[in-house]
Amino acid sequence: MATTQALRVKSLTGAILSALLITGLLAVLPLRSSIFAAGAIAMPKCVDSQLAVTGAAAPGGSLHAGLVIRFRNVSATACSLTGYSDVVGVNFETGKSRAAGHVRDGYLGGWMGYKDGKSKPLPLVLLRARKGEASSMVEWADGATAQQPGCTVLTSLWVDTPGGLRPNALKERMLVCGYFDATPFVPGVTGSAH
Repeated sequence: MATTQALRVKSLTGAILSALLITGLLAVLPLRSSIFAAGAIAMPKCVDSQLAVTGAAAPGGSLHAGLVIRFRNVSATACSLTGYSDVVGVNFETGKSRAAGHVRDGYLGGWMGYKDGKSKPLPLVLLRARKGEASSMVEWADGATAQQPGCTVLTSLWVDTPGGLRPNALKERMLVCGYFDATPFVPGVTGSAH
């Protein structure tokens, strides 16, 4: 019994020391976010209350438009993001909605992680406390008019992080004609990484 209890205390002490070491390292890192291979560090996943979610226009291309979605850690605790946010475009005037597909990269940005011609795993982005930032991109085909078949006018985006309990609403007006896709979380604020 005493041996089992001693092992539990030793295990708990090791976990606490590991967490303190990771927290200490993140506190002195000069970067706002860092990228590590999946599973490299056990870091808690970010939850809705830790994140401020905003949108910024992405540089467009011929018949392509986009929005960089930025996720900033506003909490006192470091956390991580990996994978994709769920993005749904809605039009409250017409009642129409459209869910974004998930792609690694698109015309305007995304996770362009390739090595020797093969896709690298999606990044695990660590967000430092109170200033860590990650981003993703939502992009769509535009350049047509709302009267054309297959085009949808959207007035807002609902962005939900993995395991999120409430979507973040971004008021953006867009004309979507064709594809409507979201890319994975990447470090930084541009929506693109290699």
